[in-house]
Amino acid sequence: MELLIQNCSIIDGTGAPAYTGSVGFSSGKFRVFRGRQTPEAKRTIDARGLTLAPGFLDAHSHGDLTMKSPFATLAKLSQGFTTQIAGQCGASMFPAGGAHAGLFPKFASGIAPHPDLPDDMERLSSAKSYFEWLDTLQNPIATKSFVGLGTLRLWAMGYEDRRPDGTELERMQNMLRRCIREGALGLSSGLVYAPCRYAGNDEILALLRVVHEEGGVYATHPRNEADYAVESRRESIRLAMEAGVPLCVSHLKAAGRDNWGKPKQILSDVDRAVENGLSALIDCYPYTAGSTALNVSIPPRYFTRGPSGLVEALLDPRERDAIREEMSRKSDYENYVYNCGGFSGVFVSSCPADHSAEGMFVTEYAEQTGQDPFDAYCDILVRNGGLGLGVYFHMSEDDVAEILSHPLCVLGTDGLIGAASENPHPRAFGSTARFYDLMVRKRGLLTPEQAIHKMSAQTADFFGLQQKGRILDGCDADAILLDLEHFRDTATYPRGASLCEGVRAVFAGGKQIDLASLKKKSMIE
Repeated sequence: MELLIQNCSIIDGTGAPAYTGSVGFSSGKFRVFRGRQTPEAKRTIDARGLTLAPGFLDAHSHGDLTMKSPFATLAKLSQGFTTQIAGQCGASMFPAGGAHAGLFPKFASGIAPHPDLPDDMERLSSAKSYFEWLDTLQNPIATKSFVGLGTLRLWAMGYEDRRPDGTELERMQNMLRRCIREGALGLSSGLVYAPCRYAGNDEILALLRVVHEEGGVYATHPRNEADYAVESRRESIRLAMEAGVPLCVSHLKAAGRDNWGKPKQILSDVDRAVENGLSALIDCYPYTAGSTALNVSIPPRYFTRGPSGLVEALLDPRERDAIREEMSRKSDYENYVYNCGGFSGVFVSSCPADHSAEGMFVTEYAEQTGQDPFDAYCDILVRNGGLGLGVYFHMSEDDVAEILSHPLCVLGTDGLIGAASENPHPRAFGSTARFYDLMVRKRGLLTPEQAIHKMSAQTADFFGLQQKGRILDGCDADAILLDLEHFRDTATYPRGASLCEGVRAVFAGGKQIDLASLKKKSMIE
């Protein structure tokens, strides 16, 4: 054996009680020894007083967009994630070739301000070519990915706001089928983001029938997570059940004070659907603020020409006045700014070009620049080509805790990463420790074993990843060595890249990760 970790408490990820023993790493696989067995190994770690857990699985990741970035890699590994379920919210790295290939870099920038793209965009032409490119990067994080409906639509139709014609729909179905056969997990949608938001339910259902035929999964960010949160989730459930596909309920929440408490009904709806035969998984992050594009609150019609078209509209006084009026009230699309109670609840996290507003609420920046908050918001978008990331304070911790404690719920970060010089939402670096601290210590809703299970084997089981998420003989030697007593998050909204405490070592494929080197490459103090 290359390595033996002795005398540790082992939480194996299955939900079983912790036990004392030793774990060996041999050719990238686990060998488990209960009790006082002391087999020989080239290297031995005495882990007395520490806990060994399986490498965690991020059930909702956008890390596929930044696989070359040491900063993004550090964000995952430093909190114990060794596997990620990516391509979420309708945005995947494939398929991205063809007639609309030139649109993809800006599209990807709407999720990750500085996406890592190959020199040859043909590397993104299908799932097979993307995974082959990933292999060349030798990133230690195991990446599984959905096909994003937004990416698929962009590949076939660009940003056009219309139904696909018969030829376009058939091309999307054929490409989806090909990608699933090449290793993609299924289809994801982000129905508040262009061009995904232009898809009707008949189009989605036609694609889900392919997912059903190929044995895939459907993950969805629904059309609304605020006033129509219940109705939108019911829509997702209906589509999944009609198509006969498993459903991932992405980052379940209720945004806006008027909607707090609605997750109880949504959880009941999911439970009822499961009783009627639906296979389902829920993911959630342990924070009361979400994070997504700064532009997401602009009315949907302004995205048909992409980010550049949005900027042109913001520079037109008449269009800006129309946007101001529509954003100031409840409307038929999900208005994140309105659900935060206005711009005082919108924190500018990172911007790709002009960084002057980063680290401030929009109202603070407006006061500093002597502007009206709406005009300040528009100017931030204009100076950044319509792009940038915001943090939106709009959730209840009671709702979050209720969702996280539900038997079908697992942990997903939904983390979005910019450059190392930019400030991310703290969920990108602190989700695992914050989840453990909130649910085990503060709320007492989960045991340590239950919390670890939700971050490991439960996610692995749903996606059929039998070699991941558990410390059992023959499973992949992905593990995290923890001082559970001191396992806490330190990332905050002003300092989102602060690392978790209590993480003693992380292993991927049987090899220990050099976190200090990653930190140095990321230029984090």
